[in-house]
Amino acid sequence: MNFRRNRASTSSRILLLATIFTAGIFFTPSYGAELTPSEKTIQILERWTSAHWGQDCFVWVVHYPEEIAGTWAEAEAIRSGMSEVEQERFRENFVSELKLDTSETFLVSVYSFGARPVNLYPVKDNVSLLAASGERIKPTKYDSALDNPSAGIVQGLVFFPKQSNKDYVIGLRGMGRGERIFSFAPPETPPPAEPKKPDVVVVNVPKRQPKKPVPIPVKKPTPPSPPPIPPRPIKPIFKQESSDMADFVKSVKERGNETSRDSSPKLAQSAPQRQANSDNAYSSRETVLRRFLNLWAEGSYGEMYDMLSDGSRKVISRENFTKEAGKASDIRNGIKGGDYRIDWVGEERAKVITTRKTLVFRSVSSRTLGVTREGSSWRVVW
Repeated sequence: MNFRRNRASTSSRILLLATIFTAGIFFTPSYGAELTPSEKTIQILERWTSAHWGQDCFVWVVHYPEEIAGTWAEAEAIRSGMSEVEQERFRENFVSELKLDTSETFLVSVYSFGARPVNLYPVKDNVSLLAASGERIKPTKYDSALDNPSAGIVQGLVFFPKQSNKDYVIGLRGMGRGERIFSFAPPETPPPAEPKKPDVVVVNVPKRQPKKPVPIPVKKPTPPSPPPIPPRPIKPIFKQESSDMADFVKSVKERGNETSRDSSPKLAQSAPQRQANSDNAYSSRETVLRRFLNLWAEGSYGEMYDMLSDGSRKVISRENFTKEAGKASDIRNGIKGGDYRIDWVGEERAKVITTRKTLVFRSVSSRTLGVTREGSSWRVVW
């Protein structure tokens, strides 16, 4: 009985893992059609992805070559509606975060489904880059999450020194007996197109038959429609000769003349001002902050600067603020996609947390902003 239960449990785990792995990584492009930037990015990832089963675990390794930064930024620009300047900043941030210009960067993902979690500690001794020359190279930096044994899925980036020769593999210990080698496939080339032979088709056309004359139908004259019936007159509510109605109309006219004489431009101009003061006085701090974030998503840096507090405007100029706000493209893209949350820290500080979902993993960015009361309105502290 226990054997059947364990067997069913293991089968469900394997099926779940296969589903996750297939949906997240594998993609087969169709040759003959021009690939979109997103399809190009997935094609590069497919070439640089290697996977192995281990003892109660499944491990896959993804390499990020430097060429992926351009296609990834282009795909993200199409998805998020970036400008050319924002796309270039996104590409620069992508290269900087993954250190693509100075390192060989790998994403190591471990899925452990056994009773004992996979232990890669210490990663610097158990994960190595094996160069074509036979040299075993240790990582220069890696995410500490890989050092901690954990059930389920654990992911982390591993960085190696930049290599001129891309003919290398990754060696990994800790999946069971011995060392497992993760090698990567060469770039795929589309199969040569075979020349098409012209097809000869013989069609027998029947002789054309003379057309028979079609009789033209004669339309019968339609009788004229009867004239429309005029509507019935509505009886007036008041009779014209009623003295009560005449007095009522006269009083209304006199009251309107008195109102127009008493009105002044000063009162007419103060109505919008009273409405603005009411909006400022009753707007909550979170409403003001979300308005500020919406302007950030739209790229309206001038209106954002106008919402800053007096102290912030003294510290940073409008020009420097525009550069700084535009440079934080990772937070802006998260806000633009609506994938963010606000965590209040005290009464006048809020932490804006955004998540950027990539093709393989999800990265988190955050920015802490202040909100202060100035007069009857809330202001944002940059």
